[in-house]
Amino acid sequence: MNWQLNKIQYPVYNLGEGKRIGIWVQGCNLGCKGCVNKTLWSKKGGKSISVVDVFNWVASIQNDYDGITISGGEPFQQYKQLIAFLHLIKTKTSLTIHCFSGYYLIELQKQFHDKLFLKYIDTLVDGRYIEGQHENTNIKGSTNQSVYRIIDEIPVKENKTRASKKWSLNVSSENEIYMSGIPKKNELKILCNELVKVKIQKTFR
Repeated sequence: MNWQLNKIQYPVYNLGEGKRIGIWVQGCNLGCKGCVNKTLWSKKGGKSISVVDVFNWVASIQNDYDGITISGGEPFQQYKQLIAFLHLIKTKTSLTIHCFSGYYLIELQKQFHDKLFLKYIDTLVDGRYIEGQHENTNIKGSTNQSVYRIIDEIPVKENKTRASKKWSLNVSSENEIYMSGIPKKNELKILCNELVKVKIQKTFR
Protein backbone atom coordinates (compact mmCIF):
# COMPACT_ATOMS: atom_id res chain seq x y z
CA MET A 1 0.00 0.00 0.00
CA ASN A 2 1.48 3.33 -1.09
CA TRP A 3 1.09 6.70 0.57
CA GLN A 4 1.28 9.98 -1.37
CA LEU A 5 3.54 12.23 0.70
CA ASN A 6 4.93 15.71 0.16
CA LYS A 7 7.81 15.67 2.63
CA ILE A 8 9.19 14.28 5.86
CA GLN A 9 10.94 16.82 8.08
CA TYR A 10 12.89 16.13 11.24
CA PRO A 11 13.50 17.14 13.89
CA VAL A 12 10.38 19.26 14.46
CA TYR A 13 9.88 20.96 17.82
CA ASN A 14 6.77 23.08 17.39
CA LEU A 15 4.00 20.81 16.05
CA GLY A 16 3.34 18.75 19.15
CA GLU A 17 5.30 18.11 22.30
CA GLY A 18 8.97 17.20 22.36
CA LYS A 19 11.25 16.23 19.49
CA ARG A 20 9.18 14.93 16.59
CA ILE A 21 9.19 13.61 13.04
CA GLY A 22 6.89 15.63 10.77
CA ILE A 23 5.08 13.96 7.88
CA TRP A 24 3.16 16.04 5.32
CA VAL A 25 0.74 14.16 3.08
CA GLN A 26 0.00 15.30 -0.46
CA GLY A 27 -3.53 16.13 -1.57
CA CYS A 28 -6.44 18.12 -0.12
CA ASN A 29 -9.70 19.22 -1.73
CA LEU A 30 -11.05 21.34 1.15
CA GLY A 31 -9.64 24.53 -0.38
CA CYS A 32 -9.47 26.74 2.71
CA LYS A 33 -8.99 30.39 1.75
CA GLY A 34 -5.61 31.66 2.92
CA CYS A 35 -4.11 28.18 3.31
CA VAL A 36 -0.30 28.39 3.58
CA ASN A 37 0.12 24.94 2.00
CA LYS A 38 -1.67 25.32 -1.34
CA THR A 39 1.13 23.43 -3.07
CA LEU A 40 -0.07 20.37 -1.14
CA TRP A 41 -3.61 20.53 -2.56
CA SER A 42 -2.93 18.62 -5.78
CA LYS A 43 -3.04 14.83 -5.57
CA LYS A 44 -0.45 14.66 -8.36
CA GLY A 45 2.39 16.24 -6.40
CA GLY A 46 4.73 14.71 -3.89
CA LYS A 47 5.98 11.15 -4.01
CA SER A 48 4.31 7.77 -3.73
CA ILE A 49 6.01 5.64 -1.09
CA SER A 50 5.17 2.39 0.64
CA VAL A 51 3.58 2.77 4.07
CA VAL A 52 5.80 -0.05 5.31
CA ASP A 53 8.92 1.68 4.00
CA VAL A 54 7.98 4.88 5.84
CA PHE A 55 7.36 2.94 9.02
CA ASN A 56 10.63 1.00 8.75
CA TRP A 57 12.55 4.23 8.38
CA VAL A 58 10.77 5.81 11.36
CA ALA A 59 11.38 2.68 13.43
CA SER A 60 15.10 2.86 12.65
CA ILE A 61 15.40 6.28 14.34
CA GLN A 62 12.56 6.07 16.87
CA ASN A 63 14.82 6.10 19.93
CA ASP A 64 15.87 9.67 19.17
CA TYR A 65 12.30 11.03 19.01
CA ASP A 66 9.21 11.55 21.15
CA GLY A 67 6.57 11.34 18.47
CA ILE A 68 5.16 11.71 14.97
CA THR A 69 3.21 14.72 13.69
CA ILE A 70 1.06 14.23 10.57
CA SER A 71 -0.22 17.18 8.58
CA GLY A 72 -0.82 18.09 4.98
CA GLY A 73 -2.56 18.30 2.72
CA GLU A 74 -5.36 16.35 4.33
CA PRO A 75 -4.28 13.12 6.09
CA PHE A 76 -7.83 11.73 6.27
CA GLN A 77 -8.24 11.81 2.48
CA GLN A 78 -5.81 8.88 2.45
CA TYR A 79 -7.52 7.11 5.32
CA LYS A 80 -6.45 3.53 4.63
CA GLN A 81 -2.79 4.53 4.39
CA LEU A 82 -3.09 6.74 7.46
CA ILE A 83 -4.63 4.00 9.61
CA ALA A 84 -2.14 1.37 8.39
CA PHE A 85 0.76 3.64 9.35
CA LEU A 86 -0.75 4.62 12.71
CA HIS A 87 -1.37 0.96 13.55
CA LEU A 88 2.29 0.13 12.94
CA ILE A 89 3.48 3.11 14.98
CA LYS A 90 1.22 2.36 17.93
CA THR A 91 1.82 -1.38 18.04
CA LYS A 92 5.55 -1.41 17.38
CA THR A 93 6.90 1.85 18.88
CA SER A 94 6.32 4.11 21.87
CA LEU A 95 6.02 7.26 19.77
CA THR A 96 3.06 9.59 20.32
CA ILE A 97 0.91 10.70 17.40
CA HIS A 98 -0.20 14.30 16.80
CA CYS A 99 -2.45 14.84 13.76
CA PHE A 100 -3.87 17.90 12.02
CA SER A 101 -7.06 17.67 9.97
CA GLY A 102 -9.18 20.20 8.12
CA TYR A 103 -12.23 18.11 8.92
CA TYR A 104 -14.10 18.68 12.14
CA LEU A 105 -14.12 15.80 14.62
CA ILE A 106 -17.84 15.23 14.13
CA GLU A 107 -17.27 14.91 10.36
CA LEU A 108 -14.54 12.34 10.92
CA GLN A 109 -16.74 10.32 13.27
CA LYS A 110 -19.59 10.30 10.71
CA GLN A 111 -17.37 9.53 7.72
CA PHE A 112 -15.22 6.81 9.30
CA HIS A 113 -17.57 4.52 11.18
CA ASP A 114 -14.75 2.27 12.39
CA LYS A 115 -13.38 5.24 14.41
CA LEU A 116 -9.96 3.58 14.34
CA PHE A 117 -8.29 6.98 14.30
CA LEU A 118 -9.49 7.46 17.90
CA LYS A 119 -7.64 4.29 18.84
CA TYR A 120 -4.30 5.47 17.50
CA ILE A 121 -4.10 9.29 17.62
CA ASP A 122 -3.01 10.95 20.88
CA THR A 123 -3.71 14.57 19.91
CA LEU A 124 -5.99 15.82 17.12
CA VAL A 125 -6.29 19.40 15.85
CA ASP A 126 -9.49 19.66 13.79
CA GLY A 127 -11.40 22.09 11.61
CA ARG A 128 -11.15 24.21 8.47
CA TYR A 129 -8.71 27.08 8.47
CA ILE A 130 -10.63 30.38 8.49
CA GLU A 131 -8.44 33.26 7.38
CA GLY A 132 -10.45 35.90 9.25
CA GLN A 133 -10.02 34.00 12.52
CA HIS A 134 -6.26 33.47 12.33
CA GLU A 135 -4.70 32.55 15.67
CA ASN A 136 -1.18 33.41 16.79
CA THR A 137 -0.48 30.58 19.25
CA ASN A 138 1.40 28.43 16.69
CA ILE A 139 -0.69 25.47 17.92
CA LYS A 140 -3.66 25.82 15.59
CA GLY A 141 -4.30 27.94 12.53
CA SER A 142 -7.55 29.69 13.45
CA THR A 143 -9.67 30.15 16.54
CA ASN A 144 -12.52 27.93 15.30
CA GLN A 145 -10.23 24.89 15.39
CA SER A 146 -10.03 22.67 18.46
CA VAL A 147 -7.30 20.62 20.10
CA TYR A 148 -8.35 17.23 21.45
CA ARG A 149 -6.44 14.86 23.70
CA ILE A 150 -7.71 11.38 22.94
CA ILE A 151 -7.79 9.28 26.10
CA ASP A 152 -8.99 5.66 25.90
CA GLU A 153 -10.51 6.47 22.49
CA ILE A 154 -12.51 9.39 23.93
CA PRO A 155 -11.69 12.89 22.60
CA VAL A 156 -11.31 15.48 25.35
CA LYS A 157 -11.16 19.10 24.21
CA GLU A 158 -8.33 21.17 25.62
CA ASN A 159 -9.48 24.61 26.66
CA LYS A 160 -5.98 25.87 27.37
CA THR A 161 -3.25 25.29 24.80
CA ARG A 162 0.45 25.88 25.12
CA ALA A 163 1.57 28.73 22.87
CA SER A 164 4.79 28.28 20.92
CA LYS A 165 6.99 30.88 19.24
CA LYS A 166 9.28 28.38 17.56
CA TRP A 167 9.90 27.55 13.94
CA SER A 168 11.69 24.36 12.95
CA LEU A 169 14.20 24.73 10.10
CA ASN A 170 15.93 22.02 8.11
CA VAL A 171 18.23 22.18 5.08
CA SER A 172 17.99 19.41 2.48
CA SER A 173 20.86 17.87 0.52
CA GLU A 174 19.70 20.08 -2.41
CA ASN A 175 20.20 23.19 -0.23
CA GLU A 176 16.46 23.75 0.13
CA ILE A 177 15.29 25.21 3.45
CA TYR A 178 12.22 23.65 5.01
CA MET A 179 10.27 25.45 7.70
CA SER A 180 7.54 23.97 9.85
CA GLY A 181 5.15 25.77 12.10
CA ILE A 182 1.89 27.68 12.02
CA PRO A 183 2.80 31.27 11.11
CA LYS A 184 1.43 34.28 12.91
CA LYS A 185 -0.63 36.76 10.91
CA ASN A 186 1.51 38.37 8.15
CA GLU A 187 4.61 36.48 9.39
CA LEU A 188 5.27 34.81 6.03
CA LYS A 189 4.83 38.11 4.18
CA ILE A 190 7.40 39.76 6.43
CA LEU A 191 9.80 36.86 5.98
CA CYS A 192 9.48 36.99 2.19
CA ASN A 193 10.14 40.72 2.15
CA GLU A 194 13.29 40.23 4.22
CA LEU A 195 14.53 37.51 1.86
CA VAL A 196 14.06 39.80 -1.14
CA LYS A 197 16.14 42.49 0.59
CA VAL A 198 19.14 40.14 0.83
CA LYS A 199 18.56 38.81 -2.72
CA ILE A 200 17.54 35.29 -1.70
CA GLN A 201 15.22 33.69 -4.22
CA LYS A 202 12.13 32.20 -2.61
CA THR A 203 9.81 29.50 -3.89
CA PHE A 204 7.18 27.59 -1.96
CA ARG A 205 6.92 23.88 -2.64
